Amino acid sequence: MRREVGLAVAAGETWAALKEDGVVVELRVARGGMPSRVGEIWLGRVVALRPELPAALVDIGIERPAFLSAEDVAPRSRFKALREGEAVVVEIAKDARADKAAGVTMRLLRAVAAPPVNAKPPLRLDEPLSPTAALVAPWLEPAPDSIMVDSRAAYAELRHWLQARHPVLVTRLAAINEPLYERFGIGDAVEQALESRLALPGGGFLLIEPTALGVAIDVDSGAAKSAIAANLEAARALALQIRLRNLAGPMTVGFVGMNAKGERERVLAALKKALARHAPDCQALGWTRLGHVELVRKRRAPALAESLAATPR
Repeated sequence: MRREVGLAVAAGETWAALKEDGVVVELRVARGGMPSRVGEIWLGRVVALRPELPAALVDIGIERPAFLSAEDVAPRSRFKALREGEAVVVEIAKDARADKAAGVTMRLLRAVAAPPVNAKPPLRLDEPLSPTAALVAPWLEPAPDSIMVDSRAAYAELRHWLQARHPVLVTRLAAINEPLYERFGIGDAVEQALESRLALPGGGFLLIEPTALGVAIDVDSGAAKSAIAANLEAARALALQIRLRNLAGPMTVGFVGMNAKGERERVLAALKKALARHAPDCQALGWTRLGHVELVRKRRAPALAESLAATPR
C-alpha cells in the first residue's frame, strides 16, 4: 500500500491529508484558534474519585480536572487501588469542550521517558510539537512513502523536526511550488466529508446525519442493481467515511431491506472487514430487532464537521 502525506498551507490554516493508494482517507486541520491537545502525555495527580461512574478526576494543569474513566486505567483492575493525591501518567485522548472536561487515558499510544523520581505533577512528559509536526506525527508509522508541503516555512520547520526525530524520513520530504489543496485532492475530500448525501458508484446513496443522540446513517438503493449490491457497496464506503469524517459515539445504520437467507450476514461481514482496515477501533455490535446495525466508536477528537463549525473561516 502506498501512503502519501500532503500539507497545504494558506492564510490562517493548514490542511493535512493522508492518502492510501491514491485515495484521501484522513484529514486534519490546524487553524489560528486553540490547537488540539490530543496526544499530550502528562504526569497528573488524582484529585477526586467517582466510584459511582466509575472514574477519577486528574489534575493535568488545565482549568478543569481531566476525566479518567475506569476502562482507561491500565490495568483496569488498578482503578480500585487509585487514591486521591496519587501521581499517574496519562495521555490526553479528548480535548476539553465548553460542557465537558478533557478525557485522558493511561493506555499510552507511544512511549515516553519515565518521570524524574522527585517530579511534581502536573508535569508534561512529552516534547511539545510545532503545529506542522503535530499534524503529520500520527501518520508516520508505518512510514509514508512521501511527504509533500507547499510552504517553504512549513517545509523548513518540518525538516528540522524530522532530522531530530525521524531522520530516515527526511529524504521523503519535498517542497512543492504549487498549492496542494486542490492538487492533492484535499478540497474534494473536504467537500465529500461535509456532504450529508454521498453518491456511490453503483447508483446507491449514503445519508449521514450527526444528531444529539448519535450518528444516523441510511442507505438508499437508488439505481443500484439490487438491495444486496447497494448494501455491500455502502458497507465498504461507510467505513472510509467514518475514518475521513472522524465520526464517533453511537451510530445506527439503516440498510436497504433484504429477504434472501444469509444476506444480512454478508453485509455485516463486509462492514466488519472494511472497518478492520479503516476504523479498527469502531465496533459493529450487530443487527437490532428493528433491522438496523449498531456501531460504536470511542470519541478521541471532534468530528471534522464539528472542528470546522467551531472555527469558521
